[in-house]
Order: sequence, then C-alpha cells, then structure tokens
Amino acid sequence: MFRTIRRIGIVTALAVGLVGAGGASAQAAVNPYTAQSLCGLGYTEIDKDPIRNQATGARLGTVHLLYNPLTGYGCTVTVKAAYVGVLTRTQVYLAAQYLPTQTDDGNRLYAAGPTRAYVRGGCIIWGALMADPDGTVHYHDRANPAIGGIGTCF
Repeated sequence: MFRTIRRIGIVTALAVGLVGAGGASAQAAVNPYTAQSLCGLGYTEIDKDPIRNQATGARLGTVHLLYNPLTGYGCTVTVKAAYVGVLTRTQVYLAAQYLPTQTDDGNRLYAAGPTRAYVRGGCIIWGALMADPDGTVHYHDRANPAIGGIGTCF
C-alpha cells in the first residue's frame, strides 16, 4: 500500500514539475519529498548521512534514519539532491537484529524507501547508495566497508 501511494505521489509530482518547470534541467530540480513525508507521522529524525560523488565531492543525496518512539519502528529513506526527476539507481536499506534486511533498490526519480523494521531495544545497520546517470555507484560518507553501513543502537 505504501508503494502504491508513493507511486501516485511521484507521478503527480512529476506531472506538476513538468508543467511548472517548463523543461528545466533535472539537475536544478527541487525534490518534492522529505524524509519525514516518506516515513510518515510519528517518525523523528535520528541521524542522516550525505551521499557524495567521490570524484567531485558534489552531494547527490542524503540517507536518513528516523524512529517512531510510539511503535518502536525505524525507517530509512534516501532522498535525491542531484538528478532529481531522472531515473537513476537509488538504494536504501535497514538491517535490524534477527530480522531480514529491508531494502529498496532500483531506478528512482526522487527517493528510495521507506524501509521499516522493529528496532526498539536492538541495534541496526543502515545505509544507502546512489548512481549517477553513467552508472557509477557512490556510497554515503560514513559507509563502513566492514559492515556496509552505519551501526546504531536503540
């Protein structure tokens, strides 16, 4: 259901963006989504980490970790800052203890995610990646090569 609602929102935002932008470049487009709007009510941001082009240092997007203290669920999303409105590979994941890793990975216009898991009282590994239109993959700044992401405990 979340995926269907997100797709409807993306199609609507794209249509509005095309009409309002008059064909402006995708690099200069403003992303209509925020981490909060993708995760939903009750989630507050715990941490975030930029995804940068390793060659130029330009920020491509940001991976966000949010938490809902009422439900005990964590949520991760990757919000694009570059190539907004252009289909490029965008990924986000959330690996909670004793649960299968939740991953959203594919060609996205605006964002990847949300991924959700019950995290209260445990530790998680979370992270993301983005590719530029040429297909070069870029990881978030604090990506730990040993575990692939950032470790956080609740």
